[in-house]
Amino acid sequence: MIKVRRAVVADAKFIQAMLRKHALEADLIVKNLNDIYAQLRDYYILEKDGKPAGVIALHVYWEDLGEIRSFIIEKSFRGKGSGKKLFARVMKEAEELGIKKVFVLTKIPGFFRKYGFKKIEMSRLPQKVWKDCLNCPKFPDQCDESALIMNLRPLKKQK
Repeated sequence: MIKVRRAVVADAKFIQAMLRKHALEADLIVKNLNDIYAQLRDYYILEKDGKPAGVIALHVYWEDLGEIRSFIIEKSFRGKGSGKKLFARVMKEAEELGIKKVFVLTKIPGFFRKYGFKKIEMSRLPQKVWKDCLNCPKFPDQCDESALIMNLRPLKKQK
């Protein structure tokens, strides 16, 4: 059975292992455990039969802007709809939080375009977004990621 849940403290080492394992393939920046623990509430875990099989994070930058980060599905689970479930969960969270725009820096822009994301120039993103880029060996001249953004219609608060 596939399940998506919020990350808990016991998931921190799994998250770091996934980032390390897929760092070269996706040019992910491997975070140290201190950063993962500090941002643990950003993460969701995909489980298959009780075992972690994927991770995604939604990081809130400001009142109107969030970023999808660290979106990784184990290779054996790709192409089976697992990524869609994980992605749908963070998008629902973004709407519930009232975030107006969500962006992603990615090498798989086609996945995000299917859901309404549009390509933008990285230079249009706020400067604080570049904090992680500064740690990437491809920054600034060899960056091969695409920046995409989507405007959301936040869910109305129930009275």
